Amino acid sequence: METIYATGSDRIELPAWVTNFESFRRWMHSAAFPDEGRIVFINGKVWVDPLMEEFSSHNAVRAELGRVLGNLMKETKFGRFVPDGMRYSHLETELATEPDGMIVSHDAFISDRVRLAGGETGMQTEMVGSPETLIEIVSDSSEVKDTEWVMSAYFDAGVEELWVIAAREEDDIRFDIFKRGRKQFVATKKAAGWVKSAVLGKSFRLTQEEGTDGNPDYTLSYR
Repeated sequence: METIYATGSDRIELPAWVTNFESFRRWMHSAAFPDEGRIVFINGKVWVDPLMEEFSSHNAVRAELGRVLGNLMKETKFGRFVPDGMRYSHLETELATEPDGMIVSHDAFISDRVRLAGGETGMQTEMVGSPETLIEIVSDSSEVKDTEWVMSAYFDAGVEELWVIAAREEDDIRFDIFKRGRKQFVATKKAAGWVKSAVLGKSFRLTQEEGTDGNPDYTLSYR
């Protein structure tokens, strides 16, 4: 089983008994699994990124997504916004990862299309199934995974929509929503910076300005 390391990251020693998807998930649910960084099973490989995330280009963006999408779920009663920190797996395609966010409808839980699982470290630490929307915020160390690997993996897992955000350039924010096509995800067309989510039935736009502390201040708007 091949292990891929993110650019510039240190090596993490995988247990010798982790040789396939099943054993990876046992490790993932054990107390021995690393607390820091991201270790995922995708496309038949283990991908490791133990690097800390950047505040301006990653953490601040994710905080704004949580603020807006969490409130929107309350407003529309569509479902739940699941923030970073929750593992996501699709058993049939042998995918185990940790996206930067998920949108899961109440119907998905009720119909058992999505269920919660866990292990030694907690009984509800993993989302299993096919949620409507997954969100990835691209960092320098994870660009290949977040822009190439997840496209095919999430499509095969039955995900309806993928949001990809890159805010590493000060005046050039990438905010794309990909919807399911016949054989792969296809980009949703934009209009004046707005892009529509077919899942939520609303258009979104992500903008940036300088905050009062000199750091970037992001605003996710919808209509």
